[in-house]
Amino acid sequence: MAIQIALVTGAATGIGAQVARQLADLGAKVAVCDVNVAAGEALAADIGGLFVECNVADFDAMAGAVERCVAELGVPDAVHLNAGVMTVPNDAPYLAIEDVSLEQYRRMISINLDGAFHGFKTLIPIMKERGGVITVTASIAGFSAMDIDPLYGLSKAGLIGFVRGVAAANADTALRINAICPGVVDTAIVPTAFRDAGVTGMPPAAMAAEVLELMQHGAAGEIRVKLEQDLPAFAVELRDLQALQAAAT
Repeated sequence: MAIQIALVTGAATGIGAQVARQLADLGAKVAVCDVNVAAGEALAADIGGLFVECNVADFDAMAGAVERCVAELGVPDAVHLNAGVMTVPNDAPYLAIEDVSLEQYRRMISINLDGAFHGFKTLIPIMKERGGVITVTASIAGFSAMDIDPLYGLSKAGLIGFVRGVAAANADTALRINAICPGVVDTAIVPTAFRDAGVTGMPPAAMAAEVLELMQHGAAGEIRVKLEQDLPAFAVELRDLQALQAAAT
């Protein structure tokens, strides 16, 4: 699949930034969508892309980002719905579920799940007949018991089910919808507790290469796991990790 126009959310830093860079290296024009204006503008200028300030939790913002992409670059061939957060900042202490505020819960759901819904609702109508791919960043946390942040696990499990259902509902169209489930990636979202446990996350560039491979060659409804490191016992039980490693080979 040749990608000429792409849109990436959560694109200013981490996995999204590397996906945007690698897409640009392939010759694609990329709409870099993020709430981080400084980093997003710098990246877009560096890769010859278009920066669009976009909070995926806001439907109007997502719709506006897509509208601007279409107006200035064209309808995207490939979309990476990548924006996501954990319940608390990476350097904040673990919160028991009963201590999570309603505001924290709603922020998590609005970015991680509503963001995907807003993307699908806006993009599917303009992509399903002409074809292309929408790849969503989920996580292996969606398969396992992540006691350090159960809400993050909830959101990622929800994304996996959501992608499968929406892909099946669009099986008779030219649009492929799939998801990538990374292990720990060395980005700013990684909790300090993971780093203190000696977890070495995979480089964002390696994860981005897998995203591009999935975009270009992955099947509709595919849920792909990418692991390149050991995970702490509190993140994934051994039997879950073994199953995921087997699925990844």
